[in-house]
Formats: sequence, structure tokens, C-alpha cells
Amino acid sequence: MKNLILSLFAFFTISCSNDTQTNSTTLTPITPVLIGKSSISDPSIPLQNVAITNQTQWNSLLTSMNSVNNVSNSFTEQNIDFNNFDVIAVFRNPISNSSSTVDITSIEENQTNRFVTVQNLTDGISGDVAQPFHIVKIPKSTKPILFQ
Repeated sequence: MKNLILSLFAFFTISCSNDTQTNSTTLTPITPVLIGKSSISDPSIPLQNVAITNQTQWNSLLTSMNSVNNVSNSFTEQNIDFNNFDVIAVFRNPISNSSSTVDITSIEENQTNRFVTVQNLTDGISGDVAQPFHIVKIPKSTKPILFQ
């Protein structure tokens, strides 16, 4: 009887092993390249978290961001190769606090999706209205991007 129980235990242990090669919940980190991280002074229109996959979307974002000041002037790059990269842009709602931030803390993917984790890491105190943003580029993919 003892051998039967040990055999069943061994069988279930082997058959229930976690194979990371086929597990669709296994997350692989994606290393983003920083394009810009700052804030928009006196934002005129609210912006939100977006995945940008083509030049038309990118141009529209730049126009919106530059409507009051030339914010994109401080970006590490403005010409994105959308054949090889997607852009992730996250924005915090406009707040009376120019020292606050919004941060992309991780980007990961599994076999079906990409996950962008966004946090407000700094809450400072000031009297002016600003809209913090964080913009990065990542390798191109057809997987949907989900913001967390």
C-alpha cells in the first residue's frame, strides 16, 4: 500500500510540473527606451495612457502635447521607426502640483498580451497646474497592450 501511495504521489508530481515554455501566464520583461519624462504646463486637453503604433498617431500626440509649450523639444528622439517600435505614453490627470510624477514601472509580456504597469510615485506640493507624462518605445508587436 505504501508503494502505491508513493507511486501515485510521484506520478502526480511529475504530471503537474510547471513547464514555463508552454505556460501562457509566464511574463517576460521588456526593456523600454526612454523618450521623455516630465510634465506639461497648463495642459489644454486631457491626455490618457496610449499605445502609439504609427506616425499619424505620433504626430497627433506631439501636436497635442506642444499646444502650449514645445514639450517634445526635450525628448531623446522625435523620429520613431514604427516598423520596428511602438510607443507607450502615459499621462496623469492635470493636477495642481508640478512636482508630481507618473511612472511606467514595468512592461512585461506573455504569449498573448503586453502589460504596462503605471504608478504615481511622487506626489509633491506646488501651486501650478501640470500634467506629468512618461513616454517610452518598445520593440514592435501585434499583441494588445493592457495598462495596469
